[in-house]
Amino acid sequence: MFNSSSMEFVSMIVFKDKIEEVFSRLVRLGIFQPVDIRKIEEEVSSLTALEIEKENTELQALELSFREISRKLNLSIVASKDIESFSIESVKEVFKQLEEKLSAIISERQGLVGELKTVESMFAQLRDYFIFPLKRGAFYTFLQVNLGKIDEKNMPVLERSLKEIPHLFYPIRKQGVSVVTLIMGLRRDRAVIEKILKDLAWQEIDFPDNAQELSGDVENKLKDKMEECKKRIAGLDQLIKKHAQENQGILSKIRAFIVLKKSLIAAKKYSYATDKTVILSGWVLHKDRDKVTNEIKNIAGVSYIEKKRAEDLNIAKEDIPVRLEHNAVFKPFELLINSYGIPRYGTIDPTIFVAISFLIMFGAMFGDLGQGLTLAFIGLLIKRAKNIKIKQASTLLAYCGISSAIFGALYGSVFGFEEIIPAIWIRPMENIFGVFKISILFGIIIITLGILVNVVNALRDKDYIKALFDKSGLITGIVYWLAIAFVSKLFVAEKNIPQIYLILILAGLVLIFLKPVIEIIFKKKKEKEGLFVSFMESLVDILEIIMGYLANTVSFIRIAAFSLAHAGLFLAIFELSRLLKGVGGVSLSALVIILGNILIVLLEGMVVSIQSLRLNYYEFFSKFFVSGKQVYKPLTMDGL
Repeated sequence: MFNSSSMEFVSMIVFKDKIEEVFSRLVRLGIFQPVDIRKIEEEVSSLTALEIEKENTELQALELSFREISRKLNLSIVASKDIESFSIESVKEVFKQLEEKLSAIISERQGLVGELKTVESMFAQLRDYFIFPLKRGAFYTFLQVNLGKIDEKNMPVLERSLKEIPHLFYPIRKQGVSVVTLIMGLRRDRAVIEKILKDLAWQEIDFPDNAQELSGDVENKLKDKMEECKKRIAGLDQLIKKHAQENQGILSKIRAFIVLKKSLIAAKKYSYATDKTVILSGWVLHKDRDKVTNEIKNIAGVSYIEKKRAEDLNIAKEDIPVRLEHNAVFKPFELLINSYGIPRYGTIDPTIFVAISFLIMFGAMFGDLGQGLTLAFIGLLIKRAKNIKIKQASTLLAYCGISSAIFGALYGSVFGFEEIIPAIWIRPMENIFGVFKISILFGIIIITLGILVNVVNALRDKDYIKALFDKSGLITGIVYWLAIAFVSKLFVAEKNIPQIYLILILAGLVLIFLKPVIEIIFKKKKEKEGLFVSFMESLVDILEIIMGYLANTVSFIRIAAFSLAHAGLFLAIFELSRLLKGVGGVSLSALVIILGNILIVLLEGMVVSIQSLRLNYYEFFSKFFVSGKQVYKPLTMDGL
């Protein structure tokens, strides 16, 4: 609960012919995080890494092909839970067959889509000028329109010549051996069209007086052409859909194969080989150690497996991966921890402390039964989201709402109204001095807790000098409490304050000042920069302790300040509501109260959240928090 999960370092040596099966099983287990053993064990630094470049290149090409086929089939493929034994060559063959089936369909569809766009463009141009008779191409901005006669025997040649050009070909009537024909194309193809017509002995004729009717005929022909294109596209879409349905199963299994292969390559990246064996090392949770070792023994048979506790390795604790493990109640508060950093392995996990302090601070600063229940309700609504981070954030919002509602009941406030329910505890505006005292006392408790956590962390690291003499060490904590006792006695106006307080405070500060000497005596530490520089650093530390702890303690006054501001905002809203009641009646007055509550929930809710985080990060975490470098991320079948 107060510690991150215990980690173990597992190294294994297996024969090369078994390594693929071993990797596959570890990935499926999803509890093994491979690591470069050469960074931990110096004696294996000369080993050769497994060759994965060729395999990785082939897999990347395979994944690109998979994405392209999925795009063509308009499918979002989810990896199958059942993983079949494919080879890269067999997958390539499946893709080749699919491409052969789809290429002609896709090509024809693309051509039809282009043709449809062209015809739609022609139709739009024609409709823009429909109030005028159909005229020659020079009249239009984007169209080239030609009306003329051509020998009937040249008609097939004309059609073939215009095949590669977007156009509308409209034979109108026969005149002897010629056919009166209307040709519409794009203005950009004018030179090509005119050359084709010239080569085929095209005879241009004037547009007749009834060209308006001709425009209508052309429009109808364009409509028919568009409908034909749409029908053919729809038919091809159905054919593509049919192929998608037929191949979805095999593609889902191929997706699983690709995901597995990617994870295997990621594992192989940290593996090293001899002539006949492969060495693989990584992190597992202590509770999963036996599961991993048993699986390897079952697969590899003859193998060598070595297990070491993380604490027994000769590496910095910052390099050990961290896994925070909490139940569903406290899991959402990991978001607050992770946004600051990862607590180093072996230090106390502050999640539970933060959960309690954050909710108390938020509720105290935003205490209102009605608004709190509203926040809780909104949080429960958002919790329906599928995204895990959003779910956790919505749970946090619900928790904040419940805390706000509890403090609202203690303050006797429901949407700012203090006449509906009695205050179970106090009303902040009626006991301002008491609220400030409680805030300061709460701050002293949080700061003291931070000092204690730092002392425990130092004792776990067997750094006794830090446990005693650190700026958040035991001596500093004693000096802090002696100073609080001294100031408290001053406030109660005692005439004869025992001098022992000042003597003990001074003694504690002297001990902190002498820290360099104590380090030399007990740690056998050599001062490279000289004692004078070290003593100056100690003097700066003492000044930081005096000023820092004073600022830290006073900073908690903001809890009282925001609880009073919360009540003050309601007073302002109610006063504005009373003034407008005489102008706009009860309806306007009620609207002001409703909008005022919404404004407070949105604006002050955000500000109070930031302040609660700030007090935890700067006044609490600053006393003890040591960051780690990495989160425990085992290889998994990501995407399944």
